[in-house]
Amino acid sequence: MKNLEKTKLTVELSQPGEDKTLKKNFNDVVSEPSESAVLALGETMANLAPEENELALITETVEYSHVQDAEEITE
Repeated sequence: MKNLEKTKLTVELSQPGEDKTLKKNFNDVVSEPSESAVLALGETMANLAPEENELALITETVEYSHVQDAEEITE
Protein backbone atom coordinates (compact mmCIF):
# COMPACT_ATOMS: atom_id res chain seq x y z
CA MET A 1 0.00 0.00 0.00
CA LYS A 2 1.30 3.44 -0.92
CA ASN A 3 0.77 6.16 1.72
CA LEU A 4 1.41 9.86 1.27
CA GLU A 5 3.72 10.91 4.09
CA LYS A 6 4.87 14.45 3.40
CA THR A 7 4.46 17.24 0.86
CA LYS A 8 6.58 20.37 0.71
CA LEU A 9 7.21 23.33 -1.57
CA THR A 10 10.47 25.25 -1.33
CA VAL A 11 10.58 28.72 -2.87
CA GLU A 12 14.08 30.04 -3.57
CA LEU A 13 14.75 33.72 -4.18
CA SER A 14 17.97 35.05 -5.68
CA GLN A 15 19.84 37.80 -3.85
CA PRO A 16 22.00 40.26 -5.80
CA GLY A 17 25.69 39.84 -5.02
CA GLU A 18 25.11 36.57 -3.15
CA ASP A 19 25.75 33.00 -4.29
CA LYS A 20 23.19 31.60 -1.87
CA THR A 21 19.45 31.85 -2.35
CA LEU A 22 16.84 32.64 0.29
CA LYS A 23 14.75 29.53 0.88
CA LYS A 24 11.24 29.44 2.30
CA ASN A 25 9.57 26.08 2.96
CA PHE A 26 5.85 25.37 2.97
CA ASN A 27 5.07 22.01 4.57
CA ASP A 28 1.93 19.89 4.27
CA VAL A 29 0.76 21.41 0.99
CA VAL A 30 -1.98 19.73 -1.02
CA SER A 31 -0.79 16.76 -3.04
CA GLU A 32 -0.33 17.35 -6.75
CA PRO A 33 -0.92 21.12 -6.82
CA SER A 34 -1.44 22.65 -10.24
CA GLU A 35 1.58 24.19 -11.91
CA SER A 36 -0.16 27.57 -12.03
CA ALA A 37 -0.80 27.46 -8.25
CA VAL A 38 2.84 26.61 -7.54
CA LEU A 39 4.08 29.43 -9.77
CA ALA A 40 1.58 31.85 -8.23
CA LEU A 41 2.96 31.04 -4.77
CA GLY A 42 6.49 31.70 -6.00
CA GLU A 43 5.51 35.02 -7.57
CA THR A 44 3.67 36.05 -4.39
CA MET A 45 6.75 35.31 -2.29
CA ALA A 46 8.93 37.27 -4.73
CA ASN A 47 6.54 40.22 -4.52
CA LEU A 48 6.71 40.18 -0.70
CA ALA A 49 10.52 40.05 -0.67
CA PRO A 50 12.75 43.11 -0.99
CA GLU A 51 12.62 44.55 -4.51
CA GLU A 52 16.10 43.36 -5.54
CA ASN A 53 15.25 39.67 -4.91
CA GLU A 54 13.84 37.56 -7.75
CA LEU A 55 12.19 34.15 -7.96
CA ALA A 56 14.91 31.61 -8.77
CA LEU A 57 13.35 28.19 -8.27
CA ILE A 58 10.44 26.30 -6.75
CA THR A 59 10.97 22.71 -5.65
CA GLU A 60 8.14 20.30 -4.91
CA THR A 61 8.98 17.39 -2.59
CA VAL A 62 6.60 14.47 -2.07
CA GLU A 63 7.37 11.48 0.15
CA TYR A 64 5.49 8.21 0.15
CA SER A 65 5.83 5.12 2.29
CA HIS A 66 5.17 1.69 0.87
CA VAL A 67 3.91 -0.98 3.23
CA GLN A 68 2.61 -4.43 2.64
CA ASP A 69 -0.97 -5.08 3.71
CA ALA A 70 -1.37 -7.73 6.40
CA GLU A 71 -3.49 -9.76 3.96
CA GLU A 72 -0.62 -9.81 1.45
CA ILE A 73 1.88 -11.23 3.94
CA THR A 74 2.19 -14.99 3.58
CA GLU A 75 4.20 -17.22 5.85
